[in-house]
Amino acid sequence: MYQPTIDQFRASNKPVQPVSVNRAVDAIGSCAGLTSVPFAILVNRSAGRFRLFGLARLKAAMRRAGLPQDVPLILSTGHELHDRALDLVRQGVQTLGILGGDGSARTVALALRGLDVPILPLPGGTLNRLCYRVHGHADLERTLRDLGQAKPTWLSGGLANEHLFLVASGFGPWMAFHTMRETLRNYGFWAGLSALKTLRHDLFSGRLRLSANTQACDVVIAAPSHVDDAFGLGTTERDFPETLLETAQARFSGFGRVLWLAIAVLFRRWRSLSFTKIQISERMSISCGGDEIIGLVDGEKCEFGNHLVLRALPRAALVLSTKHPQK
Repeated sequence: MYQPTIDQFRASNKPVQPVSVNRAVDAIGSCAGLTSVPFAILVNRSAGRFRLFGLARLKAAMRRAGLPQDVPLILSTGHELHDRALDLVRQGVQTLGILGGDGSARTVALALRGLDVPILPLPGGTLNRLCYRVHGHADLERTLRDLGQAKPTWLSGGLANEHLFLVASGFGPWMAFHTMRETLRNYGFWAGLSALKTLRHDLFSGRLRLSANTQACDVVIAAPSHVDDAFGLGTTERDFPETLLETAQARFSGFGRVLWLAIAVLFRRWRSLSFTKIQISERMSISCGGDEIIGLVDGEKCEFGNHLVLRALPRAALVLSTKHPQK
């Protein structure tokens, strides 16, 4: 079978020489327990920020962080990420940075599961919520600068049927807004407005039901950590059992409540609202009155049929975290 080589994926014509993270940051060996780790960065050129800045932003951040400029930068499209990540590991890369959004990092993490190769999520997408969870922020230069204190960390996740998520999964007709966002990104403003027609007529029908209660809801968000992390807000209480999921649900009566919830999320007061509920469990089922359940898994659209089971998944992904330990 034909196997592509690393030369086909690199961003320049210079021969690729895997660069040790230790050469870039001397302290990483003692802090992370890693020695002579060949390091490369896989770049999703379909990601939102790459479309705006290209490689210029990444190269400038690497230069200011003191990383050598011969770190291999491998360009890829979203649907190629899985295969190219595996190919880089076959070429000897033992720590793989991924510049993209949550979906990009999730794809690479899935590709490398079981290989004990940590990924370094780098903010290159729209929301970059996984970077907040892994590093505590979504600042590209700061992440690269703090490589000296990076440590391999097992990240818990969740399963929505067979789909793995590391940040959050959302369910309900409201997830159709993702279609409008992607249309805006790919085809422009007017095409995005026309995509509003794809939204279901039952936005406020309350057809979602969780097995844990009998109350109807319009939207459900499940996270392997605090749901605040899924919003990119962070939490004051960092510890969360890796065998559990936190699930938030809301029942709307109109766009007024939607706006009120958005404001409450910004001020981290959404948990006290009368039309929201929180549950923590290992496993939960969701139904939609026999209709198909629409959902997003780390920002990627998925269809789940008429039955959905949520489960916690410990040790879902091995990541390189630059987060400062809390005192």
